[in-house]
Formats: sequence, C-alpha cells, structure tokens
Amino acid sequence: MWKILLLLLPGYVFATGDSSHYLTPKDTIILSISASEEKIFEHKIVKGQTIFSLAKFYGLKMDELRHLNPSLNFDVVSPNQSIKVVIPNRAIIRYREPKFNPRIYTPVYYRVKKGDNLFRLSKVYFRMPEDTIKARAKLKQGSLQPGQLIHIGWMSPQAIPAEWHTRPALSPSLKKAVDLKKIFDAYSENKKKVATAQQGIAVWQKEAPAARNYYALHDKAAKGSVIELHNPVTKRTVYAEVLGKIPATAYSTNVVAILSPNTAKLLGAKDANFFVKIKYYK
Repeated sequence: MWKILLLLLPGYVFATGDSSHYLTPKDTIILSISASEEKIFEHKIVKGQTIFSLAKFYGLKMDELRHLNPSLNFDVVSPNQSIKVVIPNRAIIRYREPKFNPRIYTPVYYRVKKGDNLFRLSKVYFRMPEDTIKARAKLKQGSLQPGQLIHIGWMSPQAIPAEWHTRPALSPSLKKAVDLKKIFDAYSENKKKVATAQQGIAVWQKEAPAARNYYALHDKAAKGSVIELHNPVTKRTVYAEVLGKIPATAYSTNVVAILSPNTAKLLGAKDANFFVKIKYYK
C-alpha cells in the first residue's frame, strides 16, 4: 500500500533537482531516522551534479558525506545514484506562516519505522505538536504503521547553511573513523608509498558487544598502523588500527584479519567469518 502511495505522491521523482539545482519544489523529501537519530534523505544524483557541490548544498563536510556513504566510490558517480545526506531539523519548515506558498517549497515526509509513535515523532524527532502531525497525516487515531508516510512540512530549495547542522556526525565514534581514514591516506602522501593488496577471510566475535572502536589483528601491517578493509558483498569500506599480529595457533592460514565487532558491523558482516579485501602499508 505504501509503495503505491509513494508513487502517487505529488511531485515525487526518482531523481533530485536538475542540472542547475540540487532541490526543486517538484521534488519530495522522504526522511528516515538513523541509529544516531539523524534525519537521512537519499538524494538521487542528476547528470551535471557533483559530489563536492552536493555536500556544499546540504551544508555537509566531505568527510561527513563519506561516513554516511561508506560504500560509495566518490570518483565515479552516475546519474540516479543514491547518496545519503543529513537534513538538520532547522531546515524543515513545520508551520505555515501568513502568505506561505507551499508551491515554491519542497514537501517533506517521514517514513515511519517499527517502534515509532506520535510522542517520539513529536518530542524527539521533529519537536512539533502531536495534533499538528495527526492533522497533516489525517490520522483519526494515534497509531502508526511501519512504512507509513507522514507529512512533516516543507524545505526551501535553497542551500542549507553549514551552521544549521548540530554536527552529530562529529561524535567520538565518527571522529575516530574519519581520523583513521586520514591517517591511512597520509601514508601515501607523506611517504610516497603504494599500498599492498591482500584478500582472504576476516574473523570476528558476533556475540561480543560493539564498542566505539575500530581495530584489527593483522600479520603483515605494523602495530599501530591503519589498514583499509573492504567488504565486496556490501561494498562498504572502513579503516582499522592494527593492535598486533594474529595468534599463530588460533586460526587457519587463510585468515587475514581478526576484527573488532564494531569494525565488522560497519562492514556489514553477517557471519563470523567473511571475505574481505585489505590494503596496508609495510
């Protein structure tokens, strides 16, 4: 039902903006909420749009955009490709002032996920009265259904100022991930070296809780260095600090890395053993 509704939303298109604008009144913003309660919109690239200008339009830093899209090859972006961006609450127009003309703004909807309720939408996500949300969604009762689209408000098709972001993306966890990538990139820039490629099985403990760390055990990279790990199944790439070598008798010879739970989960690992591609500097 909601897929049908999505297709029937007025102005909804499968690309965002045009070759001259990154957002237009003909588009529709459909938000989801991330685990860190950021409002996520998947922008569909149009021919002529660039990653750098896209980040600038949404008021994001390139490192933030990379963290939101770990599997994206930023050097090759094709039309209609989906790129996740964060929409700050301040950018959402939630109330119609006198003489407000919705035709010149982009409508904003929220896609309900399991566990949502009116109180959470009202007090946590959007900070607006429950009655307003019910009226916009034409809800006779307060119950919500997963996948349901709730009209929250509108957005200006103008660029979002960077200062409107509260920067939840700069949490300790994200800062660590960004810093590790910078360290890895600096190896080639400072030492003029070429990374060594490797592939094989990575191992992690599924039952262990995911802490805010990114580390690995690896036999060939130096202790304290940073390695790049890529999961070709999920197309995700993360970076991890090497804490030491793999115990000699604990694993078979085809195991190339032992990962912390957080590193494995960011790679989208489903099994305790999974295939990875690694780059490291000797």
